[in-house]
Amino acid sequence: MRIIKVATDDGNAYYDIVSRLKRTHLRFFSISPGEAVDSVQDLVLTSRREVHAFEGEAVAIEDLNEDSLIMEGQLLSRLLEDSRRNLLIGIDPGSRIGMAMFYGGRELGALTENSAEKLVDLLVMLAKEVPHSSLSVKIGAGEPRSSLRLARLSREKLPPSASIEIVDESGTSAGKRGEIGAIRDQRAAARIAFRKGVQFSDLVRSRRTPG
Repeated sequence: MRIIKVATDDGNAYYDIVSRLKRTHLRFFSISPGEAVDSVQDLVLTSRREVHAFEGEAVAIEDLNEDSLIMEGQLLSRLLEDSRRNLLIGIDPGSRIGMAMFYGGRELGALTENSAEKLVDLLVMLAKEVPHSSLSVKIGAGEPRSSLRLARLSREKLPPSASIEIVDESGTSAGKRGEIGAIRDQRAAARIAFRKGVQFSDLVRSRRTPG
């Protein structure tokens, strides 16, 4: 995988870049702007004013999303081969919704949200801002009403190419004793993401077909 290198003479830009990178799971190195870079191996992160001074691929921090999770996906898209840009989402429905996000086999992050609409809006932004070769959303079936609502909202707002599955979530909520609810929901969502389910479109079709 290519290496992220931070290079800028702008003190404010350097602070912005480093502080935002520290909120991601990405490793990076700082170099001086005059230091040689490998156009094949290095991905330089700099300011928009300085981006044209570097050979190869350089990225301006101003062009990246301010949300650290989405920014991490945007940077990973430049580090991974096209075939590995798979966006995988696991959702654990309920009064408090857990969500875990994976990109290219790496965890982007996990969160909890009380609003189905806000969670799906985040999914839409993720799909829009992070280049991907495939998008798969897995939704646990433990709370049918909440699961179907999330699936319908996702189907309405996400691209037609997105795969939306309803997944048997039996055993996914088992966690360590003392684990707080939000963390437990996020871990359940991560387990749901890697289970095989039923396509939401097939489920809708089977319910419309007379028995």
